[in-house]
Amino acid sequence: MIVKLFTQLVLATTLFQFFPADVAELETRATSTQTQERRFDLLATYDRVNARLPISRDMAPTKINVNSLGVVTQARSAIVVDRRSKEVLFEKNIFEPRAIGSITKLMTAHVFLSENPEIDSEVSIISQDIRLGATLHLPVGESFTIRQLLEASLVGSDNTATAALARLSGLSDGDFVARMNETASEMGMQNTTFDDTTGLSSKNRSVVMDIALMLDSVLENEIIREITRKPIVSITSGSGNTYTIKSTDELLATFVNQDPYSIIGAKTGFLPEAGYCLGTIFSHEDEGEVIVVVLGSESKEGRFQDVKSLAVWAFETFNWDSI
Repeated sequence: MIVKLFTQLVLATTLFQFFPADVAELETRATSTQTQERRFDLLATYDRVNARLPISRDMAPTKINVNSLGVVTQARSAIVVDRRSKEVLFEKNIFEPRAIGSITKLMTAHVFLSENPEIDSEVSIISQDIRLGATLHLPVGESFTIRQLLEASLVGSDNTATAALARLSGLSDGDFVARMNETASEMGMQNTTFDDTTGLSSKNRSVVMDIALMLDSVLENEIIREITRKPIVSITSGSGNTYTIKSTDELLATFVNQDPYSIIGAKTGFLPEAGYCLGTIFSHEDEGEVIVVVLGSESKEGRFQDVKSLAVWAFETFNWDSI
């Protein structure tokens, strides 16, 4: 039995060195101690992993530390993707659907901006926009520009400002959410469902691969990219009152947003049903760009540590020089 278990672990480790296999799945298959015999199927696992490799293999980074299997994360699901090739560099439970909380707001902003609104026009927040569940940064009755509502939504994760954006689109809530789901499908997000615009609904569910696809697409928008990189914003209303909003993304004030690292864009999310979530695109001046997503971390600090550790691991373990 010991010899058999050792052999299974060797096979699992060998696969890790060549393919970005699912950490949780391989660990479970290789180390199961259930009385019922379970086989570690080398060829089946190879097929499962190989099916997700990108077509443009010549564009993928090279793994320079073949013995590194990744980092231990507290997140229930995690993924690291090379942005250019879409090569999966690390994965954990990538097929496990989970609630995503306020990561939803990225899709809301994307759908809203797809109609090319005049973002410097002034609008007002009305009582119909109020959504509970988070800090109300901008009061009802005050006038703000659409850009400022986007800042409150994406920097401070303000639910009311987000609901106001959906209302200002001219669509009903139902039609706006339908547009979000249509857009997700167009992006290739096959395992995602949106139920509301703010992320307050636990029925907003996705998988880490889909969130990576969304980040890659949504952060092509210069407005969203610029706003999500701001650690703090100062918003002055039409009446002259000023409101300061700090970003919910604490990584913006850490070393992974300082040379040689840079955060291209990011969004946090939380619900009791979702745990703590975060999706981020990082760049490195000597390397490429990686998309890191974690869902279901156990604490606010844990999600930041998970994402930070995965990003640093990716840049230290892979090399983009040959691309």
